[in-house]
Amino acid sequence: MGQYRVQATDLVVFKEVPIKIRSSFYNNPTYIFINRDSNTATYGMWFNESTNPGFTFTNNGQILSYCGPNDVSSKECIQYPGTDLKIAESKRSDIGVRFELTKDADFKLDPINASATISTLKKGSILVSEGLEINGYLYVTWKRDNNNESAHWIPVNLLKPVGDK
Repeated sequence: MGQYRVQATDLVVFKEVPIKIRSSFYNNPTYIFINRDSNTATYGMWFNESTNPGFTFTNNGQILSYCGPNDVSSKECIQYPGTDLKIAESKRSDIGVRFELTKDADFKLDPINASATISTLKKGSILVSEGLEINGYLYVTWKRDNNNESAHWIPVNLLKPVGDK
């Protein structure tokens, strides 16, 4: 066996960039919870100012405190460290636009890849936009066989617009 030589180096310590600073790079930031080992929220839960007002930044912008969509003073606030949040851009689009699914895909509970799968939709399924895109996922409505509608998330890159049929 050969001998190994270990060279001493200076280790670099990275500091956390506060969530408030990270979000300043986005026009319409959405915060997606990405900690799988938490009791405070489910993986993929998301919120932003337009859909879920009621959050503030604390501890020099390193913690996001969410108190719910209504009166902040009447609810118990939950604090999320910035390291547990992914930031993505939110985009608004026309509501009611019809899309066809270009290949089989999972209908997701939240707009992130490893989120819970609600159902697997078949290629050719027709979906209707609800007008909100987050993290590469479009919020769409799908009409089930029993005529019940279900609204969840599907990857935008698997959709193509269709005309009226």
